[in-house]
Amino acid sequence: MNKSSPIRPVCPKCGTELGPYAPEGECPRCMLAAAVPVAAADQTAELENRTEFGGARAEPGSQLGATGFGDYELFEEIGRGGMGVVHRARQISLNRTVAVKLLPFSATTNPDYVKRFRVEASAAASLQHPNIVAIHEVGVHQGQHYFAMDFVAGRNLAEIARDGPLPPMRAAMYVKTIAEAIQYAHERGILHRDLKPSNVLIDQNDQPKVMDFGLAKRLEGDASLTLSGQVLGSPSYLPPEQCDAKRGKVGRYSDVYSLGATLYHLITGRAPFVAPTVGETLQQVQEAEPVSPTVLNPHLPRELKTICLKCLDKEPARRYQTAQELADDLGRWLRNEPILAEPIGPAGKAWRW
Repeated sequence: MNKSSPIRPVCPKCGTELGPYAPEGECPRCMLAAAVPVAAADQTAELENRTEFGGARAEPGSQLGATGFGDYELFEEIGRGGMGVVHRARQISLNRTVAVKLLPFSATTNPDYVKRFRVEASAAASLQHPNIVAIHEVGVHQGQHYFAMDFVAGRNLAEIARDGPLPPMRAAMYVKTIAEAIQYAHERGILHRDLKPSNVLIDQNDQPKVMDFGLAKRLEGDASLTLSGQVLGSPSYLPPEQCDAKRGKVGRYSDVYSLGATLYHLITGRAPFVAPTVGETLQQVQEAEPVSPTVLNPHLPRELKTICLKCLDKEPARRYQTAQELADDLGRWLRNEPILAEPIGPAGKAWRW
């Protein structure tokens, strides 16, 4: 028997069907109309539902008519998430293609959301690295906060891994490069705190680009942002200490954990912890050991499994202490040299159990 299709909500203003990530019930048509009153109605078409920022690639022929927005012409939506909508755009003054991220109008009434948006922009703008998406401009146009950044015409790692585990060497090279970029950020006093496959784009040269510093935290001082009653980040990739402050302070080793969770996803085809609800996932992160990667991928080299599980240790002191240490061990494995990480023996497994 055929099941009836679920009824999706529609925008109360214009009747456009809303996707699962529509912020506060606002649709893209109304957001752009409010941001740019001169935009013609026939220049906006119904947007397809997209994944998080960077989770969708601009396809040829899919663009909307250009909509003016200050120094930019906005084209099709290429990403959407809890902190904004991203459009492929052209910067008129420099005649270059960029990505423009807009904070929804509904979020501008919440000071915490505005601060988070600006923290993301300022954190990423302070980092000039070939494997971190660069920020070009931060501003407010007609009351709407935005920032412009590099446009990366590629897929994110979550999309790439949907077809199954990546070849071990390819996965290791990606994570080694990402770890080096994160080490660069750490050396400049910034934690990412939301590393996951969907926050890494792969460009046309097969190079990873780290993005979405919306949860960035300064290593020195108290520049972090939290929302009361919320766990910030993606549960499947969060370190235990980020789920529960009682487990200790978030630090460089916390991003190392998320790098390990990303590596786990790439070499097994799934996140290290997956449960039906957020609460159950968080409980697994804090209490359960991940399934051994070699159980999910029997052909995986044991050394790569050892590196991955060292990152995912519940105790921060037993992980790699810096992202560079992780990158170095991945480099040793890629060069077919002995790694420094040691597998957990039977006694260690019994103690943890």
